[in-house]
Amino acid sequence: MYNLLIHQWKEKVRSPFWQKNIWLNILLGILGIYLLMNIIIIGFFADVILKKIFAGINIVDAFTGILFYYFAFDLIIRFLVQKLPTLSIQPYLTLPIKKSTLLHYPLLKSVSCFINLIPVLLIVPFFIKVICSTSTPSFCLVWIITVFSLIATNNFLNFSLKKYFSERPILILTLFAIIGMLIYLDITKIISCSRYFTEALLYLAQSIWFVAIPISISVLSYYIGYYLLKKNAYIEDRQIKERINSNGFSFLSRYGEVGLLMRTEIKMILRNKRPKSMLYVSLMILAYGFIFYKDKNLDNYLILFFIGFFLTSAFAITYSQLSYSWESSFFDSYLANKISPYNYIKSKYLLFAVASFISYIVTLPYAFISAKIAYINTAMLLYNIGISSIIMLFLCTYNSTRIDLGRSQFMNYQGTGFIQYLSVIPLFGFPLFVHLLFKHFDLSQFSFYPIGFIGFIAIVFNKYLLKMVTNQFIRKRYKMALGFRQY
Repeated sequence: MYNLLIHQWKEKVRSPFWQKNIWLNILLGILGIYLLMNIIIIGFFADVILKKIFAGINIVDAFTGILFYYFAFDLIIRFLVQKLPTLSIQPYLTLPIKKSTLLHYPLLKSVSCFINLIPVLLIVPFFIKVICSTSTPSFCLVWIITVFSLIATNNFLNFSLKKYFSERPILILTLFAIIGMLIYLDITKIISCSRYFTEALLYLAQSIWFVAIPISISVLSYYIGYYLLKKNAYIEDRQIKERINSNGFSFLSRYGEVGLLMRTEIKMILRNKRPKSMLYVSLMILAYGFIFYKDKNLDNYLILFFIGFFLTSAFAITYSQLSYSWESSFFDSYLANKISPYNYIKSKYLLFAVASFISYIVTLPYAFISAKIAYINTAMLLYNIGISSIIMLFLCTYNSTRIDLGRSQFMNYQGTGFIQYLSVIPLFGFPLFVHLLFKHFDLSQFSFYPIGFIGFIAIVFNKYLLKMVTNQFIRKRYKMALGFRQY
């Protein structure tokens, strides 16, 4: 195991990536150290912060209750952004190394993940400053072991989620929905999940013998991950059992070349790591309404506009910022084949419209909170389909950076450039201008009407707008293709 770790470390250090991006790595290293220092400071002054927020409540109880939220969100974030460590076992197959060792390696290596360092640096300062100075040694020992065991459980449980649930998106969405519902029930005080979590953890800390329970849970999660790795280790067995279904979304074939292009892009999204992880993150954004749609914000039309804009385009906007770069690895095939540039642009426009409409339908139940949410979100849906889609398709013709679809979305800025940041100005700038104009005349409650109307007009005349984007694409396509070929 030690030799495997040394080999992987040498592979990382000797990689040409570090030499090519040395200044970027130095900058990211400085930012990482700055982030870690902030986390340590927050952990050290957590007792002061909690005294101001939870007046009259025991600090240890309050901090333990917050850990419920941390571990809930931590499990979701890990699934979306944590990249599982891999090992190229082919060079080791001819060596006298047990297969179990090769399978234990990724599990043990995942412990050194950056995400595991964050809770340690956050919890340890508070533990030393507050708990160690106010509690018995046995209580301190069991409390910290329990917390670290829960961190390890989330880490190893992430293996199970990645290996087993990633191919079953319905189960993943169900799990996330359950976690979100528990958090919502706790926030609304219907069921105080955090209080039950606090009572259970503090009860375990009362006896040194109870420390076996959290340790057993973490060990169990480890061996579940190991079992799933072992089960999926035989590639030839997996190939026999799996049957690749290439007929997905076959109904789109009935819509000619546009439908076939949409079908290809949808498959690309669902089969590749980076766009698929972006899809999962966008689904999480749809739950932001529970955070912002509060009574105090229902009369603030600027907040309602802002949230309505992003809820109705959660996936469409983030995905379309790299509209053509997603296909950079096979962009030349579109140019070599007799594919109509207009149909190519139209397929992306329709995909944007469908994604926005699905987001709108999913978030429509927020209208039960207030009817004005439904009106504003409808106006923003029309604006996004009519205007935002055209702006994104036009501006993305200036982006010619290649994207590796297999890389993780977390801390991955490949393909992101000045154009993506610049696009925010026209996208949300116009609704903001209209809102401020109507607010000046004390007519904020009517400001969404012109936005929705302009979006509707743009949808009606989308053919002319798409031709404009097509002409721009034709002028830029060879320059884009040249950039996409650069590794």
